[in-house]
Amino acid sequence: MKIFIDEIDPRDPKPLGCTNMIGYPAHFRCAMFHGWARFVPADENIQAYLDNEIDVEIAYESIGCLRTGADRQHQIVPLAEEFSYHVHGEVKTISHHSEPMGNRTTYVVAGDAAFALSLADLGDLRPSEGDALEFDVHGLSLWDESI
Repeated sequence: MKIFIDEIDPRDPKPLGCTNMIGYPAHFRCAMFHGWARFVPADENIQAYLDNEIDVEIAYESIGCLRTGADRQHQIVPLAEEFSYHVHGEVKTISHHSEPMGNRTTYVVAGDAAFALSLADLGDLRPSEGDALEFDVHGLSLWDESI
């Protein structure tokens, strides 16, 4: 996803993911939505990212309020909780893995934002390609694709 970063708060660094890369609170904007997320830069000079278009991958800490829907309108709306958004997208691809048996990743797209949902994220829900899906994303992070 292509974003512009308007502001980065260097006072609140936090290690993210299993790599312990540092994420900073950042206000960003893209074609579909804007708001705050943890930004994980590839370069230590975080100020160099301001007002430049960059490519990022989306990650998150958790998914909630998951449900299928009939409305195919794509949207991402900020929630009151910090780094949280309501996503209304479409299942584009389901990738089946060989190990562990039955594991799969469901890719949900809203505009140019793509979310990779695991079986654990989906719980008992098993959507098919083309289905509309709504969910809340908590702890949104944006990872510089240069990493």
